[in-house]
Order: sequence, then C-alpha cells, then structure tokens
Amino acid sequence: MKKEFFLIFFLTFFLLLSACSSDKKTEEKNENTESGSSSGNEIADDDSYSENEITDDDSFTNPDFEELECGSSFGDIACDFTLPFESGDWNFAGNYSKDENYLFVFYRKKNSESRKIWETDLYTLFDQTPENTHYFFMVESDDADFVKEKIRIIKDSVEDAHDMVGNTPLLKKIHILEKPVAETDSWINEWLKNNSDFFFGIDQERKIRRGGSFSSWDSSDLPPKFKNLHKEAELYNYERQVSDFIKENSTNSTFFKGLENKPFAEEGWVKDIDFSTDFEGLSENGGLYILLEQICDTPKKCEWDRLERLFLCDETGEKCETEIGRWITTYGRSGRWLTDITPLKPLFEKGGKYKFRFTVEGDYYVNNLDFIFVKKESDTPKKIIPLFNQREQFDENYNSRFEPKILTEENVKKAEIVAFITGHGNGSEEANCAEFCRFESVFNVNGSDFEIDFKNAGTGEGCFEAVADGVVPNQYGSWPYGRAGWCPGQDVKLIKIDVTDALASGENTFSYSAYLDGDVYEPVVIDENGYRAEIYLSSYLVIY
Repeated sequence: MKKEFFLIFFLTFFLLLSACSSDKKTEEKNENTESGSSSGNEIADDDSYSENEITDDDSFTNPDFEELECGSSFGDIACDFTLPFESGDWNFAGNYSKDENYLFVFYRKKNSESRKIWETDLYTLFDQTPENTHYFFMVESDDADFVKEKIRIIKDSVEDAHDMVGNTPLLKKIHILEKPVAETDSWINEWLKNNSDFFFGIDQERKIRRGGSFSSWDSSDLPPKFKNLHKEAELYNYERQVSDFIKENSTNSTFFKGLENKPFAEEGWVKDIDFSTDFEGLSENGGLYILLEQICDTPKKCEWDRLERLFLCDETGEKCETEIGRWITTYGRSGRWLTDITPLKPLFEKGGKYKFRFTVEGDYYVNNLDFIFVKKESDTPKKIIPLFNQREQFDENYNSRFEPKILTEENVKKAEIVAFITGHGNGSEEANCAEFCRFESVFNVNGSDFEIDFKNAGTGEGCFEAVADGVVPNQYGSWPYGRAGWCPGQDVKLIKIDVTDALASGENTFSYSAYLDGDVYEPVVIDENGYRAEIYLSSYLVIY
C-alpha cells in the first residue's frame, strides 16, 4: 500500500513538474515572438550585432509554416531557406509568421537601379516601415572583399538610423548577409539566375512578389530611393485586410460571380451576373461590396492610368447608364480592391440576372470581379433615385448644364446623396484643372449647400500617403501626386452626404454646381489641343 502511494505521489509530482516546465518554455517562446527578437544581424540595445532566432531544429514545428507546393518564381509560394549570418543561421520555416512581410534587397552590379539605390538614405525607410516587416540585404558577388565593402555601406546606414529612431522593433528585423549570396545554397540563388530584378518580397500569404518602380518623384531625375520600399509592405498589409474581411465574414456572405480572368476589350463589353432568383438577402440588413482584381503581366501592356467604370444596364443590355463602380487603373502594376457600394443595394432588390457594362479607355488588363453581400446590422437603403449623371467640360458654362430636380418624398427618416466624382484633364489650362486643381462640388437641397472639397489635388504625395487605403505603390508613372477625387491604381470611393435635415415632407429641390476657390471657373487655356478639364459625375438620392 505504501509503495503504491509513493508511486502515485511520484508520478503526480513528475507530471506537475513537466507541465510547469512546458508552460515556462511556451511563455519564453511567446515573449520572444512578441518582442520581434527573431532576427539576423540586428542592432541591439548596446549597439552590437546579435542573433536571436529559431534555427534548424527538428524538434520545433512552426504552426504558421505549412507544407505547401512551393517554388522560386513570382507568384509561387516561397519554399523554406536558411541564410548563414555571422552570428548563426536564420531559418525561414522556423521564423516565419503569417502576420509579417519579408522584403529582400540585392546589390547587383548589372542593375543600374540597384547600384543607385544602395547609396540612398535608410533612415526614412526604417522610420516609416510597418513594424511587421523584415528586411534582408544581400550582395550578388563571389568576391568576399567586394561583398564586405557594399555591406559596410548598409551597416553604417543602419547604425545611423538606429541613432536617429532608437531601438525600435523594426530594427530588430534587419538582416544583413555578410557573405556572398552564392554561399547560401538556397532557392534565392535560383531566383537570381532567372531574374534581373534587385528586389522581391514575400507577402502574408507567403507568395513571392515582384516589386514596382522605386523611382522617387520628388526630384526631376527620378532616382530610385530606399524610402519607397516600405510602400510594398503597406500594400501587403492592405491586401491582408481585404483577405481578412472576406474570411471573417465567410459564414454570413454570399458571392455573386462576375468575371474570371477576363481581358479587356477596348470598346467594353456587356455581361450577365446572376444575383440568384432564390436569394432575397439583399433586402436584409447588410453590406454590398465589389471585389476587383486587375492583373497586369508587364508594365508596357498597361502603361497608363485609365478610367475604368462599371454600369448597370437595362434588360436589353443596350442602355447602360447607371454607374455602380469606378476605378483608375495603375501605371503598369496589378491591384486588388474591395469597394463598398452598400447604398446602391436597392438596384438589386429583385434578384435574378442583371446585365453590366465594364469599360476602360485602352490598355490591356485581365480582370476578376465578384459582388459580395455580407449580412450584418446596418441601416438598410430602401429606395434609390438618380440625380445628376453627366460628364461635362469644366469651364465658365459648366453649372448651366445642370437643371435642378424636384423630387417628392414623405416622412423620410434618413436620406443621403451618394456620388462618384472625379476631375480629369491637365496641362492645358493655367490652373491645371481638373485632375490637379482643388475644385469644389456643391449639392444644394432646398437652399442648403453640401460641399465636397478635393484638397488632395495637386499635392506632391497625396496618393503616396494613401497606400493603406488601397493605392498600389511604386507604379511606373507619376503615381504619388494627389488628384481630384482619385489616385492611380485605386478604387474611387463612393462619397456619402447625409441630407436628412435638409429634406421637407413633400416637394424637394436638388441642384448641383462646381467652383474653383468659390468662384465660377473661367479657364485660361494654354494648349487648345491638350486635355481640357472635365468632371465625371454620377450621383443618387438614397432613402433609408
């Protein structure tokens, strides 16, 4: 009996001790992960380089790193790799987090952009980079002395950045390879053989991503600068938000398939999209969204920023005048956007098939488009009435082209004017309207003005600062400059104006006008044959 008692006591004590030890290890691992301590050649608190990473250890399994079919080409899932840093090996599978971005920058003798960017400032890059981002700096050369020479430039710049911004979590995620890349014995060497680029990224879906143009538009010679690299990480974070929204609402969402790998025809085309006759969810509370992915294989195929519009047609498909979506294409890059068009839900309340016309003014893109309805608590729009839907030249006669509208509504609890408004045309008028001038759009309801200002227009970095809102960064054109109501490589947001308090029970008068600095715009034309100013307007009254 005593033996059995002591045996049970010993086993119980042993199990409790093992559990405590396991908990302690788990806590230590969690603390290391949260602090961002998995790094290569990192700057520590004492300004010395150190290594604190998970290396090749058969006993450790990273739940974030799945065994998937992988490769070394753009678009592939990134395979595992190990990099031999001075203080120890850094293993991708062991350190990978599905919540982080990985950006790889190479010095390549044969790439002029690579040589130029290597000499630029790293402080701005590190100061503005999202903290969930790793950087890897490497030199493509078999000459060890040459590698050390180029790596010293980066190390000195990192140390300067550390002195200016402090020991931030990001600075613990800077990895500097002080050996020739050829010694890594990884798929990275295969990537270098097959590509002339000096940059690639691994996003939060573990896909290998091509970068864009890192030219800086704040000077006339457009040199590439390190500071533009952080915009790739911002793009990955935006795309992750879109993916998370879709996943989080997967159980209460309905997808309506629109386009699948559809290339543009320049004249546009009409397509049926089935909003299933047996589905009545659009009359319920919830949001309606358009998910558009636009694929550009090579920059030359999709060189310019084009106006892209989606119209709802009548039953015949011959009359397509109700605009429900607007985008501006990129300068030579791909993009993906989730656009909220919830106020337009009443257009689809009957279910069944609807005809749509999708137009773009030139260039070649491949498109994937879906509608998504998400059930959720929200105000439900019950009625939609077209207001002013015109493309007009913006000049001294602009306002006279819009006739007031009189609408009769009784006992309205909530009403909004919703609109797509974008200004276009530049370089032909002294004020550089309407793409780059800050014109004001004014809706008037029963004598009350509701003004929309485009203060972003004409700014040097208005679109550069909007990557978190969906602007595709590092395009092959003047993408950073702010525009009137839009940016290259972004969906045009649906403007919403609450006009409930201005409505009367009965007849209501609506009017629209536009001004520059509060006055009627009288253009001073400097190029009669240039692209004169014009405003694209689609607006509706939505009753809730």
